[in-house]
Amino acid sequence: MEGLGVAASVIAIVQLTELTLKLAHKHMGLGPSRFDKTELQSISRALYAFNGMLQNLQTHLRINEEDEARLQTLNHLTEPLNRCKEALELLSDQLENPTFIGKHIIGEHFDRKLKKALSVIEDALKLIELALLSDQQ
Repeated sequence: MEGLGVAASVIAIVQLTELTLKLAHKHMGLGPSRFDKTELQSISRALYAFNGMLQNLQTHLRINEEDEARLQTLNHLTEPLNRCKEALELLSDQLENPTFIGKHIIGEHFDRKLKKALSVIEDALKLIELALLSDQQ
């Protein structure tokens, strides 16, 4: 049954990733933004890559939903997925409620958080890719 927990986490994280992508695109397409264009492109690239890998994982979980042993082998993804959820919440909160104080006065602090959040997402992407490749061997 724990395999179902991974599947549920993936569904929730896919939705959160899509929301964060929408917020990033809102800032890119509406003229001046409180976020640097390079920052937004970096967020967007990382999220698109991560979302693609999540879609692959979601498909893999659906195809193998009857194979409990195979699903059990993916339980090690639970903690990285939880960290990704936290990173995505940080990104979406910051993109949803940008303030002058939040960006310019606390900007350097946010930049560190942004880099860490993107690093968490990129690390999870590599781990998911490795898990999918090893499961298919």
